Amino acid sequence: MRIETERLIIRDLEQKDREPLFRMVWQEGVVRFMRDWPENIPSADSLTDYIAWHQTQKESVDVFESKRYAVALKQTGRLIGIVGMGLEDTLHEVEMAYFIDEAYQGNGYATESLTALFDWCMKVSELDYLILTIDCANTASCRVAEKSGFSLFEKRTPIGHRQPNMISDSYYYFRKNRGHSHG
Repeated sequence: MRIETERLIIRDLEQKDREPLFRMVWQEGVVRFMRDWPENIPSADSLTDYIAWHQTQKESVDVFESKRYAVALKQTGRLIGIVGMGLEDTLHEVEMAYFIDEAYQGNGYATESLTALFDWCMKVSELDYLILTIDCANTASCRVAEKSGFSLFEKRTPIGHRQPNMISDSYYYFRKNRGHSHG
């Protein structure tokens, strides 16, 4: 898969992404709000099989399958983040996910990549909408959701379980419908 935006290339993960991706997943903001990444990635080499699996999925357009794509700067090819989607286990809805290298945050890259992947997902699927679940403590990610055209649907407080990767008891449930234009 490959999507070009004004400033970015969203592409399949490649083995050359191991080192920069490893550095990113251990950044404070990723560790805080996406704990499963660093917990499962003790070294750059531990990404080898993960990336190899993604390489086997290059032609797949199954948005229900959990996939992550590289977000790279168009001008330099530098990996600056991850964007993806897949079926959320507890909600049984297709959820999008993203993170951007701390050095590149605040430049609209998360919004640009999320919007582009959303549009691609709508082209290759018959889904009516996609969701984001965002920890109530993650205000920056909530701003990205809104800038990307997602609407806050409700605040949820799970009873009897915790959502994966959440530090708060509650999370915001965002939804973006098919045909919702950005901006």
